[in-house]
Amino acid sequence: MANRVGCDQSAKKDNIDIDHHVQKGIEYHELGELERATHQFRIVAKEGSPIGMFLYGISLRHGWGCRSNSTLAFQYLQKAAEHAVNGLQKSCEKKHEVDALLASRKGELVIAIYELAVSFQQGWGITRSLETAFYYFKVAAQLGDADAQNEVAHCYYNGFGTKKDLHRAAKYYRMAAAQGRGLMGNSWIFKSKYDSDSSSN
Repeated sequence: MANRVGCDQSAKKDNIDIDHHVQKGIEYHELGELERATHQFRIVAKEGSPIGMFLYGISLRHGWGCRSNSTLAFQYLQKAAEHAVNGLQKSCEKKHEVDALLASRKGELVIAIYELAVSFQQGWGITRSLETAFYYFKVAAQLGDADAQNEVAHCYYNGFGTKKDLHRAAKYYRMAAAQGRGLMGNSWIFKSKYDSDSSSN
């Protein structure tokens, strides 16, 4: 029993240390001390923290306090998304446990998936693929991210990475608008001819 308590206290200490480094990194970033911020993010990324991997990946992508490295940035962003998804796939005996796990990881999951989509869209650290970008944008959109909903709508509207479909474009633009993220000049999406969508996607 004492051994189990010791393990629990050690795990709690690790979580506190990770949270501390993430918070310090964010504080340094807000102060414009990017090298110090990236150092903090690197520490937690190396410890396997999904939020640390995400923040370090974004720092690497943009060269914030470090040399820009889009390939390594992509790898960290991908790992962050994988860790978030793996957390969701842990076997839980009861539905409310799954719901609680989803709620606790949804933010990090969505932002990591969204940024993976951006990587594929721009060809940052990976071969450019509009189809793959569309796939990841759609996953993030279905998890409720308004920016991703606008991106999915944009893809449907222009036929980027998917077949052009104005009904689906209107549907996703409306979803983003309902969250206060509507785009100027998009009044067309509220025309009645776009009210029905023949598919659930």
